Amino acid sequence: MTGTDAADEGGTSPEAGRVETNRMLARKQLRAMATARASPGGPSSVRDATARAPAAVTTPARPTAPAALPRDKALGDYIEFDLTRLHNSKGGFLVDENEGQDALQALEEQRKEREREKQRMRDQMEPGIRLDPTSRPVCEMCQSPDIMYDPFLRVFNVCVCRECERQHPEKYSLLTKTEVKEDYLLTDGVWRIRLTAAELADGELLPHLLKKNPHKSTYSNMMLFMRCQVEAYAFSDAKWKSPEGLDAEYHRRNEERARKRTRRFQQGLERLRKRTIRDNLWQQRKDAEHVHEWAQLGPTQQQCRGCGQRITVEEL
Repeated sequence: MTGTDAADEGGTSPEAGRVETNRMLARKQLRAMATARASPGGPSSVRDATARAPAAVTTPARPTAPAALPRDKALGDYIEFDLTRLHNSKGGFLVDENEGQDALQALEEQRKEREREKQRMRDQMEPGIRLDPTSRPVCEMCQSPDIMYDPFLRVFNVCVCRECERQHPEKYSLLTKTEVKEDYLLTDGVWRIRLTAAELADGELLPHLLKKNPHKSTYSNMMLFMRCQVEAYAFSDAKWKSPEGLDAEYHRRNEERARKRTRRFQQGLERLRKRTIRDNLWQQRKDAEHVHEWAQLGPTQQQCRGCGQRITVEEL
């Protein structure tokens, strides 16, 4: 072997070693990649020391819930109360509590109010149908058993059916309190000085039905009376005795009203006449008063031209 051949073998030997080393590293990486594909559950526990470290993989951060706001310390400590165990201390309000006799009276009033409420409920309930035809209430006009309970039987204690009530309005129609006072001259007990009995305020004498005022809900309730009951009392011996007596009383009141109106007019006219005469006399006296007209007679004398009176005048 010559020197040139030896030099060539010595120059190419290191390069061949690097090639062989790189080939071995490539084969190891290929085997590692094949092993990784074959087992996807996790990375291999055998790690090649000569392999390059894989680049760091950055995963996007998950959105976190916003932090709760800090509580204001000025509000103090929060205390949770069990409302079922709290005692009602009236909250500082002045509560008028009934004690002793007052408590007994309050209980008695509550009992009476409950009884009145039960009685009102019983009154408003329509009675059941009676099985015995002989004891069943019938209409007083046509003897029909189909009578109207509310309001005729319940309030006015009158047995009448719907058909008769519509056919006889001159007997079963309802009148307001104002109509009864103006047409039949009955009183309602509103006068300050009661000279006569208050017929309209007596529920036993003249039953009435209470309804809400149609003009305004805050006004007093409307009182309705049955025409036949009003006429029966007005034409009885206790009041006007007959329709002619009612007409005579009506004319008498109209004449009395006209007489009072005439008397008030005459009194006003008399006052006007007196005031006019008084004003005329005062004007006459005012006109009759004499006003002096002084004329100079001398350095210190003056004389009235009308009455001749003389006075002495001093000049300062």
